[in-house]
Amino acid sequence: MSSNEQIVSEDYQNLFRVNKGMWIFIFIDFLLFAGLLAYHFLSGGDFQNEFAFGKSQLLFSFGVLNTIVLFTSGLTIGLSKVAVFNKNDFLSTIFIFITFIFAMLFFANRAIDCSYLFDKGFLLGTETFISSSKGVALFFTTYFIINFIFTLHLLIGIILLIMLLIDSMKDLEPKDKFAKLNFTVIYWNYLTIIWVFIFPILFLI
Repeated sequence: MSSNEQIVSEDYQNLFRVNKGMWIFIFIDFLLFAGLLAYHFLSGGDFQNEFAFGKSQLLFSFGVLNTIVLFTSGLTIGLSKVAVFNKNDFLSTIFIFITFIFAMLFFANRAIDCSYLFDKGFLLGTETFISSSKGVALFFTTYFIINFIFTLHLLIGIILLIMLLIDSMKDLEPKDKFAKLNFTVIYWNYLTIIWVFIFPILFLI
């Protein structure tokens, strides 16, 4: 068995034991998002017209674009891991960089979306927000809270990608590089799963 194959084999065998802390974080964090999204969804039942109005103010096309971007970035970060398995570290770095570009595009789209809503006055403390009905105010409050928390998670993911790019220029042990890459792949796929719930609940349902 080659060195890289040995790394992959050992990594999968020890996935849950080595990354126990990460799995605990994901479980607790998922419960946080589940609670926020459930509250937003159930509140929509009490304020159907107000929530329908709130959704009509969102940039739906940006939500769709972000979904495509995030799903594609999940593919590219996964391909970086496949490239390592096939002993092509250069190609792996290229895929990591492409994932970073997609991440920045997602972040930029989120910033544009929020700026658009800020300009329309749907921000806590503005005159428009204060004069809004309870249902509309609740919609945008939960909307911004959920997006703010997700954006923080995205920034962590971007930092992990930058660290991988920096490590690619260092002479590190292949096992160490793969361990960091595997951690980032799992985290990034977790973000994708969270967005699978966020997008339909905030933009569609």
